[in-house]
Amino acid sequence: MEVPRDRIRVIPRRDYTDRLLTELHAFSNRILPEDLVHFRVHAETNEVVHVFEHGGAIVGYQFWRTAPMDLPGARLILGGKLRVLPEHRGRALHLRSGLRFFLGCKLRHPTTRYYRLAVTSLFGFVSITSALAEYRVLDPRPVPGDLEGEAIRAAFARLAAESGYRLDPETGLIFVDIGIAPETLEQFPPGYLDRPAARIYARINPGWRDNRSDVAFWFRFTPRNLLALVRKIRHARSRSGPRPEGLR
Repeated sequence: MEVPRDRIRVIPRRDYTDRLLTELHAFSNRILPEDLVHFRVHAETNEVVHVFEHGGAIVGYQFWRTAPMDLPGARLILGGKLRVLPEHRGRALHLRSGLRFFLGCKLRHPTTRYYRLAVTSLFGFVSITSALAEYRVLDPRPVPGDLEGEAIRAAFARLAAESGYRLDPETGLIFVDIGIAPETLEQFPPGYLDRPAARIYARINPGWRDNRSDVAFWFRFTPRNLLALVRKIRHARSRSGPRPEGLR
């Protein structure tokens, strides 16, 4: 008997339907509750959604888009909402999705430098940063002469405004008005909050349990990061049992 395999179905925005968005919202709402109208606003700001399937059933999804950046020869890659069923976490679906989207962009525009910006909950932060060799958390304070930093801050401000979020100019946290249900946290193993990345997140966002705000960070697709991502994906695919990976 053939063992069901993971599949990523790519659906561009032009092919979004009411049925698709309603289905994805219902799927998402079981993991992190969110208003349908807010969900649709966010979904329609993206270029594409990667729907993760296993044996023909939806087990997760990730939205993606690119955007201009205030740096010559550079462009942004923005990952939207990420949701994965608990029993299918640990398969690096989100990492495979992100790498696939980046490689597609790079194939079409080989000379462009891509910056990956992310606004994530605790789970997304742990899941993504633990697979990277290097990344930087958004610093909301301007530094004279830092053109890259200024472009990053401007990009996060635009991202927040477009999604109906609010960027705190003092902390750099982004209010997304999405909470973490206690039952969601209970899906993760004991000691999850003691992981190094989880401790870093708690230090950046000490009120993460109830402030409905996420952490903003970014990274480049450097050779070190690409190598780290590929290694993480290979390791995840070689394991027999699932374990938690990121949300949003």
